[in-house]
Amino acid sequence: MAALTASPQEGSAPLTVGFSGAGSSDPDPGDSVASYTFNFGDGSASVTQSTPTISHTYNAPGSYPARLTVKDSHGLASVNTAQIVIGVDAILRNISTRAQVLTGDNVLIGGFIVTGTQPKNVIVRAIGPSLKSGGQPVPGAMQDPTLELHNSNSVIATNDNWKIDDQTQQSQQAQIEATGVAPTDDRESALVRTLNPGTYTVVLRGKNNGTGIAVVEFYDLDSTAANSKLGNISSRGLVQTGDNVMIGGFVAGPNSAAPCDVLIRGIGPSLSGSHVPNPLQDPTLELHDGNGNKIAFNDNWKDSQESDIQATGLSPSDNRESAIFISELAPGPYTAILAGKNNTTGIGLVEIYNLP
Repeated sequence: MAALTASPQEGSAPLTVGFSGAGSSDPDPGDSVASYTFNFGDGSASVTQSTPTISHTYNAPGSYPARLTVKDSHGLASVNTAQIVIGVDAILRNISTRAQVLTGDNVLIGGFIVTGTQPKNVIVRAIGPSLKSGGQPVPGAMQDPTLELHNSNSVIATNDNWKIDDQTQQSQQAQIEATGVAPTDDRESALVRTLNPGTYTVVLRGKNNGTGIAVVEFYDLDSTAANSKLGNISSRGLVQTGDNVMIGGFVAGPNSAAPCDVLIRGIGPSLSGSHVPNPLQDPTLELHDGNGNKIAFNDNWKDSQESDIQATGLSPSDNRESAIFISELAPGPYTAILAGKNNTTGIGLVEIYNLP
């Protein structure tokens, strides 16, 4: 009779799980368990051995049915196969932020962190003229967005029109089309880069100081790589009213993964300490699921979930700022809306943290 235990049974990738079949037995007199065959459920080869314990590392998010089959000293297999489902938490796969982009301090700035030990392949996009809402063009969409990609020290890449690489003046069309997320308008911008672990910033502006509604997007092109991932992502821009609030979308995935813990913050008044002009004085946050249903709201972060948010170590520094903590967030697409209380306006920051 096969018996299988595992510890831990859920966690973030890379997740090393210890398996034990020590509880397996053979009730026949004089018989004993002679071999243990472990199948880890992730496509790796099964392992057969005479000892009952083994460890295995899961490198990608997902749910994996680990199985144990035992045989006795006569070579007869167990009449049952023990199974435990190992859950590896979802990760942030991409994020997009939509806002009204002006000039100077009111451009759209996106930041992200590559964590881990290995480089990560990403694509960054700046979308404007192709924006649609309800199948119709978005009024006031930016007609010619540009991108700058910065590391912690300097500008490392720029792009105006996505088919041409600004640095080499050579076509990058094939490379970007191979990602499956090429922009649909030639005036839009995109960069594919392999980035070492570290902090990065993307600046979206209008060419020749053009203005309008635009979207900055980051896509993780190798989201199954366990040794590097997008840890947290933020976007800063001018938060106005109506259609010109700041809208941040993100995807936790893949769909087969276990739920993950996420913290979303809406920052405004504390930006004044960073010498940001006209910070949003009282931000509010809404979180919507992929069907548009509002699943959470917060005005001042201490109003609810205070202890949960403090436990993350990422509490906002101003009581007027907003935060939403979601434990066990199911894989899928989500939208966070950052607005000013009572239709106030100013520069705000929406942040999404994928918590271990």
